Amino acid sequence: MSFFPQFPASLNIAAATPVAGTALVNGTPSLLTWTAPNDGQQHYAVMIVTLNVTSGLTGGAIQYAYTNPQGGAASGKQLIAGASGIGAARGFDGVLVQAGTTVTISQTAATGGAAVFNGAIIGA
Repeated sequence: MSFFPQFPASLNIAAATPVAGTALVNGTPSLLTWTAPNDGQQHYAVMIVTLNVTSGLTGGAIQYAYTNPQGGAASGKQLIAGASGIGAARGFDGVLVQAGTTVTISQTAATGGAAVFNGAIIGA
């Protein structure tokens, strides 16, 4: 007996930004969402993100929210802290999610600057 979920033979990108990314400004809210199939099974979501700060971003952390297989809501899970310097940061995480629930990647309020977000949710 395995303690790990059975993963499909091929992984699919469930949601992704365009190749050029999404320009973030002060307070860009929801960035990516994916809803797990409503089939009574647990599913998984892997979030892979990068943030390229182009102009002294203040605040603007990248975080995610989801519902675990037992129905517990988790929000404010950080993928990338708010960045103040010019340059790139990356974040990665994976979680098991309840069937029929949504995984959301969002930006917290920023008070200045700009950045470009690239990301994907791999879900099954």
